[in-house]
Amino acid sequence: MRRRHRRTARRAGAMIIGMLLAAAAAVPATPAAHALPPADVPAIGVDTGRFKLPIGCTISLAGVPVFWLPTDVDVQGVAPVQLGPGQEFWLTQGSGSITFPSWLTSLAPLLGLTSADARITDLSIGASTSTPESINIAEKEPLEIPGIPIEAGKPLKVGLPLEGTFDVGPFTAASGGATTLKFDGAVAEVDLKSSAGFTLPIKADCEASQGNALLKIAIGGPAGQPPARIQGAPLNFPEPASNQLVGIINAPYRCDLGGEPLDVGIAVGAHIPLVVRRGGSFAFDRASGALTLPAATVNRLIDQGHTTARGTVTRQDLVVEGGTPATQNVAGDGIAIPETRLERDRRLVIPLPAEGTLTAGPFAPAPGAETVAVSLGAAAADLSFDGSSEVVRAECAAPSPKVYLVENPVT
Repeated sequence: MRRRHRRTARRAGAMIIGMLLAAAAAVPATPAAHALPPADVPAIGVDTGRFKLPIGCTISLAGVPVFWLPTDVDVQGVAPVQLGPGQEFWLTQGSGSITFPSWLTSLAPLLGLTSADARITDLSIGASTSTPESINIAEKEPLEIPGIPIEAGKPLKVGLPLEGTFDVGPFTAASGGATTLKFDGAVAEVDLKSSAGFTLPIKADCEASQGNALLKIAIGGPAGQPPARIQGAPLNFPEPASNQLVGIINAPYRCDLGGEPLDVGIAVGAHIPLVVRRGGSFAFDRASGALTLPAATVNRLIDQGHTTARGTVTRQDLVVEGGTPATQNVAGDGIAIPETRLERDRRLVIPLPAEGTLTAGPFAPAPGAETVAVSLGAAAADLSFDGSSEVVRAECAAPSPKVYLVENPVT
């Protein structure tokens, strides 16, 4: 009976462990079946995303590993889409969560477990090639989650932090290339408390069990750019499936419109797998986009005498590294830009397409490739103004440095 009692204690303790990474979940939203809501499109140059990474936690009792618990960590945050050489940057508005199944909590009554106090001593986010390459946000001050209730037979979802969000940084970018933000692991010390008055201390050491990459950021352009610490970006994403991200990237583009340079943003949103199997493929699900005209560009068009604009996007290339096809034009036969009124000093966000979704993929890894990365390429549109039948061609070169949508390890 004593051995069975100890085994039960060990298993019951596991469900609390995950609370170490637990995090305040993002505001639920209806999955984007159509166009991107303009209010959810971040500013130009901003990447917003939510990721559900498979992880595994080694559960230890009195310093002895007793079992391994697989689950998922749900993480969200905000980052710049590009970096300059040596630029300081942060992952901001960070939060996350972990949910444990009801079968784990159903074991709690056997030991009289009613609550737990968690102390997270390691919650590390990495940035490859950057300095430092990893930051433990709990190193200086462990994160405390006291009085976590245990409800038997109910899934357990706990948030970190208890209030607000966390920022990770500063990192300093390398002189070139790219950096990949990733989940590097977490460690929690948990005191399980029973109604009988005894406490069972356990420890969980968690790491990614498959791919751990969150996003890839290219480095280029001039040095000496100001620190990139973004705040106030919208994060209204539905909970993604395991091993999937959902996000919106708003990439800066410089376009030539009839010989006139104009700055615009092209946003892309989708649900995207985080890994690709060798011999398999992946695609973007529920993909859609938006054209962003910053206030300065709107004012410039108004100063030229324009009051409305409409047209057709004829090209939006996705460029694939380490996979096929090498380039895919997701504009297909063209995406209509509905007639839109220009208003001085106001940013203009035009969902594209206005209804329905885009086709992006499938993308397959090339033989021998270790990763498959997809970035935004060149774009083009035919525009007309003020109800005129005259068409003006807009040509937009691919962003430089690159803007990556995803980089998937090949497993």
